[in-house]
Amino acid sequence: MLRKDYILRQLEEFGKVMAVILGFKKQNDWTNFEKEIKNAAVKFTSLEINTVENLNEPDFEKQILNHPNLIQDQKKILADLLFEKLNFYAEKNEEEKYLSLKTKCFKLYQHIQNNHTDNEFDMNVHYKLEILKKQN
Repeated sequence: MLRKDYILRQLEEFGKVMAVILGFKKQNDWTNFEKEIKNAAVKFTSLEINTVENLNEPDFEKQILNHPNLIQDQKKILADLLFEKLNFYAEKNEEEKYLSLKTKCFKLYQHIQNNHTDNEFDMNVHYKLEILKKQN
């Protein structure tokens, strides 16, 4: 029960952090946007987001998708942070970074969706996968 309460508190706190990130995005405050994403990644997943971004495909699969200590909720948080960073690259017309991160986002959301139990369904993951499928 304590573990479940801890996870719920973490998700609630992440929701607040995500609101701050989206606020910076809306204001086009890209410096604080990137800083907040970086801090959130470390706080909620213990991973450096820039390191995750720079992983090649096999290392991404090994160190993120199959990470033994990264729980499903942390993978969702990481996926959401990477998705926002993906939109940042689209906004800044950084095509190479965009395409590389898009592949990682798609694989991570797909991994999350494929690892749900039969009674779970995450609408956010479903819609993010649909968006990623439609983007160039």
